[in-house]
Amino acid sequence: MKIGWEVTRNEIAEVEGIPLTTRTYDIWDKIWAFQAKPDDLLIATYAKAGTTWTQEIVDMIQHDGDTKKCKRAAIYELLWGSWYEHVKGWWKAKDNHRILYLFYEDIKENPRREIQKVMQFLGKDLEKEVLDKIIQNTQFENMKDNPMANYTTVPPEIMNHKISPFMRKGAVGDWKNHFTVAQNERFDEDYEQKMAGISLTFRMEL
Repeated sequence: MKIGWEVTRNEIAEVEGIPLTTRTYDIWDKIWAFQAKPDDLLIATYAKAGTTWTQEIVDMIQHDGDTKKCKRAAIYELLWGSWYEHVKGWWKAKDNHRILYLFYEDIKENPRREIQKVMQFLGKDLEKEVLDKIIQNTQFENMKDNPMANYTTVPPEIMNHKISPFMRKGAVGDWKNHFTVAQNERFDEDYEQKMAGISLTFRMEL
């Protein structure tokens, strides 16, 4: 598959202090006025926290494990804002709205259990063979080879996979191979300060 791209640098404009591309900024009134339907589905994950994985799982569930339909278009993600505000905001919102809150570590630990949670949330009852197929096709190693999920359709001027591939290891706890002791202590201090007073907790390793 070959996709034609015109690589340009986007201009930036701010909406309430948040930088957005002018392409998004110019239609912000329409975005703000958007009215969701009762059966619309929103996947809200912070970038590099299982976004592509979750999208692929949901897509395969909705299409009953049909891999051909799930390869109809590439998966992309948008990102901005504070990770702390993102995870805390959705954690609080789940008490008042129908929200399924998932954790990357839980999916990594037991994909069958977590995918079944998503199925139940979506009101889908799939045969064991279909569930097995979804689990197999959404394994990290298989998605890493899927051009509809691994960003290899993006030109190297935007993302050079020789320097840093979009999908790296998919491992939990890899931070230990990158953080120094001092960096980890600084992170722990910042984390404890900004996550104080909320019941939300994360596992840093399995």
